[in-house]
Amino acid sequence: MDLTVVCSYFPLPADRGDPVRVLMMLRALARVRAYTLLVVRRAETTQEQVDELREMLPGVRVEDFPATPYRLGRLGPAGRYPEALAAGMPPWVRSRYSRPMHARLRARTGLGLAIGEAAGAYLPGTRLRWHWDKANVLADSTRQDVAEASGVPHRLRARHLVTASTRFEAAALACCETVSVTSDAEAARLLRWHGRTASFTLASCVPIPAWHTPQPAARALVWLGSFAYRSNLLGLRRFLAEGWTPLRRAGYTLTLVGSGLTDRSRADLAAYDGVTVAGYAEDLRPVLGRAAAAVVPLWSGAGVKLKTLTLLAHAVPVFSTTIGAEGVPATAAVRIADTPQGLAEAILGTSRADLDAMAVEGPRLIHAELSEERFAERLVRSLTRCGYLDAAGTPAAEGC
Repeated sequence: MDLTVVCSYFPLPADRGDPVRVLMMLRALARVRAYTLLVVRRAETTQEQVDELREMLPGVRVEDFPATPYRLGRLGPAGRYPEALAAGMPPWVRSRYSRPMHARLRARTGLGLAIGEAAGAYLPGTRLRWHWDKANVLADSTRQDVAEASGVPHRLRARHLVTASTRFEAAALACCETVSVTSDAEAARLLRWHGRTASFTLASCVPIPAWHTPQPAARALVWLGSFAYRSNLLGLRRFLAEGWTPLRRAGYTLTLVGSGLTDRSRADLAAYDGVTVAGYAEDLRPVLGRAAAAVVPLWSGAGVKLKTLTLLAHAVPVFSTTIGAEGVPATAAVRIADTPQGLAEAILGTSRADLDAMAVEGPRLIHAELSEERFAERLVRSLTRCGYLDAAGTPAAEGC
């Protein structure tokens, strides 16, 4: 039986958490069997990147599609929101939706694997038997946006997105036979909001960087994440406003690394003394190799945070909130505090010898439990148990 894999966000470059997880899954499946991948290009996706993806997935048929533009996109939210509502999607999902790709899926039969939240848009109206791999439960994560909203217009928009996202998610769940999430906490959220039991939990994992020799500088801190993700930016700003002063007074510096940086955010963040706004780095090894420790100040967000795993894989000691460490097994490489002041105090109270010991534990944890090889093993084993793959890794005729 044919296996069709769908993702609605082109995974190259792997410049944020979602593409990293997608690439992990695509590579893991390619090791086991051939399949057909249907993927939506980003606006900036090049043919070279499409060719690179094909080279990364030998034996996989890659079909790429453009996203379908909004008919009235020139009107901004006034044009996008009604069209997205009529399509039964949140606006951000509609922006990644391709009608030609959906039409292609309607002609296919067999098994389907939808990767990521927006991929849920392709489940209705097809004859495929679907498994949906979810990074987070939208019904829960969008409600966090309401609590964080500043001003009446933002709050009204956030409430609209809660309703649209919850309905979209429920409709997609009704079309899939099985579903996986990234953590036990996400499984609890899925059950709470949709009454659906997760078929299995598949924690995100990261590759261990090759030829990486850390040479940390004393009192050099790093922050890693997408500046375009609201929870990341809100957490960072709160940390800088409430926790940075004592660290700076003690001589610490902080380098901010990640994609999605706007000119306004760069200017606002660079105004803090001792803070360097580096932006996107294609190769993280040089900048993370100089870091004595990392801070992950998150007070909202869902699922396993790829940024935390990436830092650990690069042998960077992590000081995180509970949310920033969700789904990470207990480890001496991570220290937890749930206030900006607590994070600062934890960093200030950790000796250089303790930091060295934490740095050793990070890669050890990733290699033992959260590596790409472990991810592949768990994915294939879980899909086999659900009946989507047989013992040899080929699609099975019966599902869960």
